[in-house]
Amino acid sequence: MSSVRDMKCGCGIPVARRTSWTHENPGRKFVACKFYNAETGQRGCNTFEWLDEDIVDWKRDVTNVLIVEKHRLATDNSILKSRIVFAEHENKRLVEEVEKLKQKRKGSNPLMLF
Repeated sequence: MSSVRDMKCGCGIPVARRTSWTHENPGRKFVACKFYNAETGQRGCNTFEWLDEDIVDWKRDVTNVLIVEKHRLATDNSILKSRIVFAEHENKRLVEEVEKLKQKRKGSNPLMLF
């Protein structure tokens, strides 16, 4: 038996080792032609082989729930980062406005009473 490292596809080049993140096969390892493009479905050749056993339904369901939760948390994180940036800008603006008001107050009333 040859190792995955030595495998070549129908194009004659070493295969690419990848991980599937499809809904049907989340986290499964496979080898395929390096010219395979998952986004377009284009292939250099039809070389494809799973490296692990098919996953059971409960494991597939749990993995998919975790993937969705990961995406939700990433979205929440992005929203919170945006809010922090907004709050920092708003704080800077308010500090500048207070400084302008202090300067205006000093300049308009030279005989300030304490």
